[in-house]
Amino acid sequence: MNALLTALVAAATSALVAILSLYLSDRQQQRREARVQRQELNAKYLNPLRFHLVENHFRLLSILDRAGPIDGTNTGVLVVDDPVEVSTKDASWFIGPGYTLVSSVYLSSCLFTQLNKVREDFPYLHLSAADDTQLAALLLGVQQGFLVKQGVYYVTQPSIGDSVWVRDEERLMTYREFCEKLQDPAWRVWFDRLFMFYLDIARGEKKQRTERLLAAMENLSGFLDKCVGGGNSIETRMRAEGIPPHQATS
Repeated sequence: MNALLTALVAAATSALVAILSLYLSDRQQQRREARVQRQELNAKYLNPLRFHLVENHFRLLSILDRAGPIDGTNTGVLVVDDPVEVSTKDASWFIGPGYTLVSSVYLSSCLFTQLNKVREDFPYLHLSAADDTQLAALLLGVQQGFLVKQGVYYVTQPSIGDSVWVRDEERLMTYREFCEKLQDPAWRVWFDRLFMFYLDIARGEKKQRTERLLAAMENLSGFLDKCVGGGNSIETRMRAEGIPPHQATS
C-alpha cells in the first residue's frame, strides 16, 4: 500500500511539474513574442522619424555653420530673395544652383510627414503611459522649434507634411516630384514660410531659433534611439561626417 501511494504521489508530482514547466515555458514564449512584436512595431513607426530627424539635424547644422552675408560659402542657400522666384525656375535649377535650398525644404517637409504619422499611429507603438506623454512633449518641442519667431506656423506644418505624402501609394514624394510641384505657384505658396525659414538661417538671422530646434531634434532623436534599442543616431551621423559629436549642439 505504501509503495502504491508513493508511486501515485511521484506520478502526480511529475505530472504537476510537467504542467508547470509547460505553463512557464508558454508564458516565456508569449513574453518573447510580445517583446519582438513591440520592437518591430516601434521600429516600423519610429525608425522613419529617426532617419528624417538625423537628416534635418545635419542639414540645419551645416547651413548654420556657414550662415552670414554672402561670401561664396553659403550661396547654395541664398539663391533667391523671395520664394515666389522658385516657381519660375526650370528643372536644371532644382538640381543645380537651387539644390541646397530646395532639398532642405524637401527634407523638412518629409520630417513633418513623419511627425504626423507618429502622432496618428500612437495606439500601435506599445509605449508605456509615461513614454507616451514624453514622446508627445518631444514631438511638440520639434514643432515649436520650427514655429518660434515667425517661423513655420504650427497648423500649417501637418498640411505641408500631408502635401508630400502620396496616400494612394503609401510613400513620400521623390525630390523630382516635389520640384515639379513647386513650379505651380498655388502649390508652392504653402511652403513659402519654410523657404523663408531656411533663408533666415543662411543669412545668420534668428540663430537662437535654429539652436532651439537643433536641441529639440536631439532630445527627440535620443528618446527614439532608446525606444527602438538603437545607438545614438545623430552622434553616429556626426562621426560619419568627421564632425566631433560635441559640435552638434554648439
